[in-house]
Amino acid sequence: MYPIILVKRAIAIGGISHSETIPPTRVPCPLGSGAEIIYSTYITDAESEPQKPIALVQKAMREEEAKLAVKLAIDPDVLVVRDGPLLHKPYKAPESTLGYVKTMGKAYLTGDSAKLLWELQLGERTPIFSIGKQKSPKRHWSSYLRSGQPQIDHKQLGYHDLHGIVRLDLYGEVPLNKATEIADRSTYLIPQYASHPSRDPRAPQNLTPVGGLEKELGRHMGDKGVIERRLRTFLAREGVMK
Repeated sequence: MYPIILVKRAIAIGGISHSETIPPTRVPCPLGSGAEIIYSTYITDAESEPQKPIALVQKAMREEEAKLAVKLAIDPDVLVVRDGPLLHKPYKAPESTLGYVKTMGKAYLTGDSAKLLWELQLGERTPIFSIGKQKSPKRHWSSYLRSGQPQIDHKQLGYHDLHGIVRLDLYGEVPLNKATEIADRSTYLIPQYASHPSRDPRAPQNLTPVGGLEKELGRHMGDKGVIERRLRTFLAREGVMK
């Protein structure tokens, strides 16, 4: 069995290089509470770009997700759906891991192939295509699918014609026949978990289990505003802020 909720807090700092083991940072809660906010992971990088700390935390998050996906994919009957593209590849890429991409930030199909996206009906997918060069470690199998619920007409609700289109990624090491099998299975699995617009503004792309997980993780992580105030108080007390 694996933990349903795993919360880890990390401190990420750009512009320095640090190889020493840093003890956990404990931020006490005010008003006599015995609770603590514990930052158990310390990440640094020599690069000092403003967005570097955020990138470091996101990289650490993806690595944790990849480790968990490998553990879950040991069971041959389990299909692991990772929310987002398969950017981080573990040492042994599990065949039954599906990258679920909700945002179409880049066009991977052109010409007549791209026209298929507008023609897809609910539960239909495009043929599988590859992203990346043949021997590139970033090479992926991919396909597009229209997700949603049959009782909801996106045109009547005023949504655009690509409403419900998601991209499904598989690691390039997966044999094409296996990738086709998983893609076919996704055509009826993914729409079953599509969210409803009355409950999620990102419907139907955001899967209902993912939305529920986001809320549960947010509850465990705590209120952002409260934590920010506690961090500011802690840093001021330690003489870090001026």
